[in-house]
Amino acid sequence: MALAVNASGTVTTDGTEQSLATPSTSQVYCLDVDVNAMAAGDIIELRVKKTVLTGGTVRTAWRASIGPSPSADAIIVSPPLNCPFGCTVTIKRIAGTDRAYPWSLMTLQ
Repeated sequence: MALAVNASGTVTTDGTEQSLATPSTSQVYCLDVDVNAMAAGDIIELRVKKTVLTGGTVRTAWRASIGPSPSADAIIVSPPLNCPFGCTVTIKRIAGTDRAYPWSLMTLQ
């Protein structure tokens, strides 16, 4: 299997749940987020949402809360998630200061 970048960028949190990517193709996806910018007291939440049937209800398949004392030089990596109908990937600042986070959504091909 080969890895490919489906989407990537840098997002600055604003306290709301922000969509990073919404691919619609059937793939196995893995989210990587560089949290090096976090400081003590910051908490962010990452989510990957998907459906289990065509036209089904979108629900959270994976969630991670990061903080309040992140380790330096950390990259958060989600498990590979099978998303036969695409997915929605989000980030939300729960506590602390808004910061910029580089991210990428990888696919296994």
